[in-house]
Amino acid sequence: MRWDNIYLAGTGSYLPEQVQTAEQAVAEGLADADEVAAHGIRAVRVATPDETGPVMAAHAGRRAVERSGLSTEDFGLLIHSYVLHQGQEMWTPASYVQHETIGGTAPAVEVLQNSSGGLFSLEMAASHLAARPQPGAVLITTGDQHRLPYFDRWNSDDALAHGDGAGALVLSNQEGFARLLATVSYGDPSLEPFLRGTRGWTPAPFAEGRPIDLRGRIRDFMAQGEANLDIMGERIGSMSVRVLEDALKEAGTDLRSARFFVHPNINRATVEFAYHDALGVNPDTTTYEWARDLGHMGAGDHLISLDHVVAERGPRKGDLLIAMGATAGFVWTVAVLEFLVDLPARTA
Repeated sequence: MRWDNIYLAGTGSYLPEQVQTAEQAVAEGLADADEVAAHGIRAVRVATPDETGPVMAAHAGRRAVERSGLSTEDFGLLIHSYVLHQGQEMWTPASYVQHETIGGTAPAVEVLQNSSGGLFSLEMAASHLAARPQPGAVLITTGDQHRLPYFDRWNSDDALAHGDGAGALVLSNQEGFARLLATVSYGDPSLEPFLRGTRGWTPAPFAEGRPIDLRGRIRDFMAQGEANLDIMGERIGSMSVRVLEDALKEAGTDLRSARFFVHPNINRATVEFAYHDALGVNPDTTTYEWARDLGHMGAGDHLISLDHVVAERGPRKGDLLIAMGATAGFVWTVAVLEFLVDLPARTA
């Protein structure tokens, strides 16, 4: 989809102060040394018990709203996205974030799109704004905390370490420091069993009293045969190429023209194979080296990395940024942005 008059007006992020390095995790018996060396994540941020996903999201959201210069009445929607437990059962974390950020009477909704939740929310927010002729804005937030006993940040997932944090973005149909050129999303539900596995259904969250075992589900899927793996690899690869090519075509540009490229904070081997080799992404344009000290932050990788680019990378007028995500399901999303002004490094 090619967008007209959709702008980024503010970004924000929140990272807990506590840092746990991979070396510390290995020394404390929390992580396997060989796995840590393989996935390449150097450190993660660790939230306190009071820094739940919505609490961190509210911090990031307030920063994004303040930087946007917009007021409560400008916002017509809040979208909150996450992956894991939000600190309470049977409640509305999106409404909590709204109460702590923009207030007002706009609806607050949730997007549960796993690790591409923040990026996919950007496309939904653009659609919302484009469909309404009146001036308006949308606040997008993410927030995830990876805590035992529900989730083991070093061992629940396969070849990946998970960090805590939150991201936020204000999208407007009036003005901003960057404009959204295009977004494209595609899905392939035939790949859904990858993270469901073969162990059947559970009656409730944490029903087995053990941390989520994503790597076990993946092993179960892989044990079904090489044919499944070959089909999965071909479909993931072809769809990744298609979604990126179509987004660049909609935006009227090409990969080499982009100064920045944001992808998920996943393991090093997958980054090198899926992005550098298969797609031709220049590693120097990415935020990955910085993100290796944060790990995979649930739904927030893209928004947190975007805030980092805005704050620390010195984007200039005319620079292009491509954000690309893929999440189990499978769903792919690509967004192409153009900076409209020079942005010096922020002091706060």
